[in-house]
Amino acid sequence: MFKSSFIVMIINMMSRLLGLIREMIIANMFGATGLTDAYVSATKIPNFFTTLFGEGSMGTVFIPIYNRGLEEEGKERINEFVYSVLNLIITFTSTISIIIIVFSRQILKITTGFADAQRFETANNLLKITAFYFLFIALSGVVSSLLNNYKKFAVAASMGIVFNLTIIIGTIILGKKMGIYGLGISYLLSGVLQLAIMLPDFFKIMKTYKFTFNLNDKYVIEMFKLMVPTLIGIFGYQINEIIDNRFATKLSAGTASALNYASRLYLLPIGVFAISLSVVIFPTLSQAVVKNERKKVKRVVEQGLNMLSFLIVPSTVILYGYAREIVTLIYKRGNFSDKNVIVTTETLQFYALGLLFFSTIHLLTRSHYVYKDRTIPVISSFISIGCNILLDNLLYKQYAHKGLTFATSFAAFVNFTILFISLNKRHIKINNLKYIVSLIVASSFSMAAFQISRYINITQLGKFAILINVLIFAAVYLFLWGIIFAIKRMLLPNKKKKKK
Repeated sequence: MFKSSFIVMIINMMSRLLGLIREMIIANMFGATGLTDAYVSATKIPNFFTTLFGEGSMGTVFIPIYNRGLEEEGKERINEFVYSVLNLIITFTSTISIIIIVFSRQILKITTGFADAQRFETANNLLKITAFYFLFIALSGVVSSLLNNYKKFAVAASMGIVFNLTIIIGTIILGKKMGIYGLGISYLLSGVLQLAIMLPDFFKIMKTYKFTFNLNDKYVIEMFKLMVPTLIGIFGYQINEIIDNRFATKLSAGTASALNYASRLYLLPIGVFAISLSVVIFPTLSQAVVKNERKKVKRVVEQGLNMLSFLIVPSTVILYGYAREIVTLIYKRGNFSDKNVIVTTETLQFYALGLLFFSTIHLLTRSHYVYKDRTIPVISSFISIGCNILLDNLLYKQYAHKGLTFATSFAAFVNFTILFISLNKRHIKINNLKYIVSLIVASSFSMAAFQISRYINITQLGKFAILINVLIFAAVYLFLWGIIFAIKRMLLPNKKKKKK
């Protein structure tokens, strides 16, 4: 299982690096301006649905039902369920996309705070262009979940690579001729191509396809009953992003773009580590719960938590401690000004404070879902939304972008705390002491690695010196963990001898 996680992490790492290149090209061509504010605000709407229906979210409901149906009634019967789900999604998402196009102005008045007509009109046109992205990404969400269930992790994980390459190539080709609208067209095309790359493997599994759906199918009824609370549970983070964007668009031009550029950086470890791990773990957890293998469920969740602490804590220290150097390296070129660097740096640091909570929420939420527990994730999600709205209102005027990102990180902490306590009390008794020790050790080693790497200052490399700093950080961090593992191996034989 964790070998599969590593493969998915490598692919996601490639995808996220391409994502940074994508943002570098956009920042170079358009900077952090009113145009990019309009693009960010327009794509927030399809991105909202992407997280709800894509990125493995729909799979948290679909996969457990599919596996149970496969065991109960066989492949041919459960294929009918798959056809029904996909055809219902086509109908639903097409309708929503048309509604978005028709009521784009009204939607943007709710989700943005643009005071000037030019930015609003640009965002309005972009939203109409990108609306049907929802259709393709929702279908991709189900198809990728099915492929993951059949251990075809690499194909599904490659969606991100296709997304980023399409926008990179499209921006370079269309951006010069069509400006920011070329970026919007590229965004839509990326959705088409993400679905297209998975269809060959999908048809190898399904063999055929039927354009029918059965609303009376017991599995379809169960799925849509479970979908509502599941989507509400995932709802929180995306609503928080839209709320943050609304407040950001009330501030100076470029603030919403700075939040977007910073989010691309802190989403790198979340996408590479947290989402990859959660996507791979979920089918295993689902199958273990169906077979009532409680010890296996506990072991997998604890391994996931410890692995996240090992990977995310050092990522937090790097993103916070080297924020300015990273932003300068990635974005400081072309139309991206010194002021843009300062705002994006400060935004990134406050996002980094919540990185562990953002990351672990994915695993904790799915750990509730395998037990068909949607109630706590829903309650937790709404409480975090309430915290974010309250803090945004209190902080945005005085602290601007820093207040908005602090509010987001604190809301994630609240969400994490509720889910963690709930999982312990309702489903799995986690070894909390072991988890806390892993966090303390990871934090100590990360701080030691940061202090050592900070002393290295190769001025000849200019802004590229940060690459050497990060490599030294990683080497020291892994060396310290290597000592711990070596000591552990030395002690294990002694324990075995005592038992004998």
